[in-house]
Amino acid sequence: MGLGRSLYFSGLSSVVKLGIQFGLSIFVARMLTPEEIGSFGVALAAAAFVRAFESAGVENFVASYKAIDKLLMRSVFTVNMLLNLLLAVVLWLLSEPLGAFFGADIIADITRLTALATALNTHVPIMRGLMRRDMRFRAFMAIDSGLMVVSAITTIAAVLYGYGALALAMALVAEKIVSILVGLTLFRGNIPVSPRLDGARIIIRYGLSLSTATVIGMIGNHANNFILGKLLGLAPSAQFDRGYTLPRLISQVAQMSFHNVLVPEIARQHKAGNPCEPVVQDVVHIYATLLWPAGLVLAIVAPEVVLTLFGYQWSEAASIASYLVIYGLLTSPVTLACSALVALGHGGALIRNQLADNGTKVAVLMTAFFFDLRTVAILMILPVVAYLLTACAQLHRLKLISPGAFARALKGPLRIALVCALPAFCFRLYAGDGHLSLVALLLLASASAIVYGLSLRIWEPAMITKITDTIRGQKPAT
Repeated sequence: MGLGRSLYFSGLSSVVKLGIQFGLSIFVARMLTPEEIGSFGVALAAAAFVRAFESAGVENFVASYKAIDKLLMRSVFTVNMLLNLLLAVVLWLLSEPLGAFFGADIIADITRLTALATALNTHVPIMRGLMRRDMRFRAFMAIDSGLMVVSAITTIAAVLYGYGALALAMALVAEKIVSILVGLTLFRGNIPVSPRLDGARIIIRYGLSLSTATVIGMIGNHANNFILGKLLGLAPSAQFDRGYTLPRLISQVAQMSFHNVLVPEIARQHKAGNPCEPVVQDVVHIYATLLWPAGLVLAIVAPEVVLTLFGYQWSEAASIASYLVIYGLLTSPVTLACSALVALGHGGALIRNQLADNGTKVAVLMTAFFFDLRTVAILMILPVVAYLLTACAQLHRLKLISPGAFARALKGPLRIALVCALPAFCFRLYAGDGHLSLVALLLLASASAIVYGLSLRIWEPAMITKITDTIRGQKPAT
């Protein structure tokens, strides 16, 4: 499967997942209280910290390590299984202290269920790594979407039966059980389940630095649940986290689609002795052209989107959503380019990037001692600046993409984004602040989409041709 076709199916997979996740997040936000969601956020954050050492090491190893045979795959399965069991025990032991620290017994129960889901995570990272390695993104889309449907059905059923925040953890367990069945059925020949530890040191060493960077990233992504949950309470921490819902969804639908394709492509180009900068520049340009226009429109109307979809109980989240969306738009092209660091195993550079970003982020969150949520959200521009300066310097030093190439890649997308934002800006001036109907938001989205299509036809006609040919399954003209 070629690069364009891979991007298409990887993107389609993320769009399907986005639709399911977004619909589920609306249901959960309206059915559960901010405090209940805050309880789940704390438990999930603890699990994310622990499981980061598993996910980055195993999945990225399978996706990008040069020489993998069946014997080494036996070692991969064994290492992954043992790591998951160890991490599950750690989570189980943390459950009681975590619940006592936040004064909420429900957090302990959620953490125990999350530990069970971790123990059952024997196949997902290996399956994802294999499909990314072979660029089989049609199968990737089918399996990922199917698991999301299982998770959504379990969550809805458990919430309706009154399990509250436990429903979200129960969905994790159900998803892992189904993933094991999928692995045993569809990947039986690719994932041998017989134990073997020869080569375990290679697997662990390869992923250790990447996993360390992932853990630091997890600390930044979930630090608000711990810090704000303790300083301000579970409900305010959930409000802050809900403000991140829109930029996180954007990241999942766009950034991960391109990351899944860029990592094996960069590894392949490097192995062939070809320069990586043209590939990185081209992918960043396509990514920003697709993301920035929609993201800028969303940033302008983010408060209305949050209130309309999630309800007035999330008014604090609505007041900070625009800032967080803008910050996500600024950092996402650089984060995508840093996927090349993953492909080439530059774990040290990733660690430096994450330290600059998340060290500053933790310091800003600690200002909740003195400021309200909105002020803390505004101050989050500081870690954005620290991350951009550090990451761009790392990419330039390693000759993956220069600042000049970055500027050329982003010049066109910025122009299109500003033009596409005009309807939203005019809409804001006409309607003012406040709650808007779903119909009004859909009309605005339609107008912005029309402007976007015209802008592409004027400034990016070649991209329209490539997209059309890719969707039809034709090889784009060179």
